[in-house]
Amino acid sequence: MAMEFRGDFYQIGVVVRDIDAGMARYRNLLGLDPFWRLDTDYEGRYRDWRGRFANRNAFTRWGDVYLEMIEPVIGQGNAREWLETRGEGIFHLGYAVDDLSQRPDGVECVFESWGARMPNGDPAVIHLDTVEQLGYFVELSDRALVDRLNATIDQFIAQEASI
Repeated sequence: MAMEFRGDFYQIGVVVRDIDAGMARYRNLLGLDPFWRLDTDYEGRYRDWRGRFANRNAFTRWGDVYLEMIEPVIGQGNAREWLETRGEGIFHLGYAVDDLSQRPDGVECVFESWGARMPNGDPAVIHLDTVEQLGYFVELSDRALVDRLNATIDQFIAQEASI
């Protein structure tokens, strides 16, 4: 079975030690700006660990896709694990999907964010363990949630451009 995700690639997820330094680095090196900031605090699961996650996040456009920058603050998630074992950098690619139950090539769901839920109660954001096959996690996010998030980011960028 091929590893193919039914959805639209929309996001590059980068983990950093310090969100402010990360934004400055991406601004200076790649010209990415402005960044919309959002601090998150939610319950979830990573592998066998369940508990509270809190992250400092920043979002912006990167060409035709979006960049999500994450500084892990609380919790034992894959962003923290990646930072501690591999250092800063790209750790997930995000897909906007209509079906979060897909598991191409039988990959396992290793992360669930319980902060955003589907109408049926299922998590609206999950990560699949594709690190061995692809070198990063694949994030599947509910398309309606992605559309709202991206509209907020785009509105922020447009407001900043008009200032």
